[in-house]
Formats: sequence, C-alpha cells, structure tokens
Amino acid sequence: MRLPATLLALCLPATLSGQARYTATVGLTAGTQLVKDQIFQTVRVGQKLAPTATLGVSLPVSARERAGLEVTFGFGRTRIKESGLPEADGPRYRTLSVTAGVQGPILDRLSLRASAGVLKYLADDSGIFRGGGPLLFLLGGGADFRLPVRGAVGLIARLRYDYQRFSTNALEAAGFSRSQDVHRLGLGLGVEYSP
Repeated sequence: MRLPATLLALCLPATLSGQARYTATVGLTAGTQLVKDQIFQTVRVGQKLAPTATLGVSLPVSARERAGLEVTFGFGRTRIKESGLPEADGPRYRTLSVTAGVQGPILDRLSLRASAGVLKYLADDSGIFRGGGPLLFLLGGGADFRLPVRGAVGLIARLRYDYQRFSTNALEAAGFSRSQDVHRLGLGLGVEYSP
C-alpha cells in the first residue's frame, strides 16, 4: 500500500497531506442484469459476484465532512439465460471506475458517502465486451464502519451502491441502441491509514 499512498500524496498540497486518510479494500460486488433482449426468445445477460479492489484517499473539508477519490478495479463473469434453456456462463469482464465523493459521520464509527464518477468496461477479445465500452456516468452512495487497531492504522468495513446505464461498443455496433439500468451493491473489508 506504500506506493499508491505515496502517489496519492504527491497530488495533495503539502499542508493537507498530513490530514489525508488512505484506504485499501477488497470485496465482492453483485449487480442486476446487464442486457435484456428479445429476438426469437427472451435473452438475459446477468452478472455473477465480482471480486473488486479499491484504493481511496480523502481530506477534511469541514470539522465533520471529508471529500475524497476512490479508484475501483473489478473483474467477473456474466451469466446468460435464454427462454427454455439452462443458464450458462457468458463472457468475462473487467471494470475500472473513478468516483469523487463527500462523506460525513452519522455515528461514532459509522459514516455515509455520496459520490459521482465514471466507469469503463475494459476491452476483451470476444463477446459483448469486445472493444470495451464508453465511459459511463456513475452515481453512488455507501457507508463505512471504522475500527481503530493501533496508531495510524485501522480496519474498515465498507458498503457501496452505484447506478449506471450499461452499454458496450460491441452492443452498439450490433444495433443494440438501448442502454440498460444497472444497479450494483458491493461489500468490502480493508485497512485505513491516517498519518
């Protein structure tokens, strides 16, 4: 975690870097279906639980609130369900998102976060993620529960929700012009460092 923390600190003014809070978490993200289409029969493309990793940094903007950035990388697999056929594994996918948010405490160790940002489905060799996807606008919220351990280091449990309109370059090239509302919910555990 030292290299990402150092890189993030270089982006901060020297007077604020000492008040920065750095986090690194890993977890799982679940989401609603990505695509629903009907040609001869209904086809649904959903997503399995996706492992995710997040790096974050935040700074105080008032006595109680903090503003920060989170960068999240996820990878998972789709599942395809056609009417009358058993569910089958679909193509794999990878996502990269960057969100900016503001968070504030509601209890001693519990805080809420509201955020906005962008998400991109990274390019794959085949399937609906061939060629990747456009930058998608992301709205989100969440909660963090902090548990101090020793000195500047603590543990953190994290809940994250986000909303997007899903589309990929391959779907658009195939004439699928409608985008799909997608909701995702993620849980994560990690460490927090406050120098």
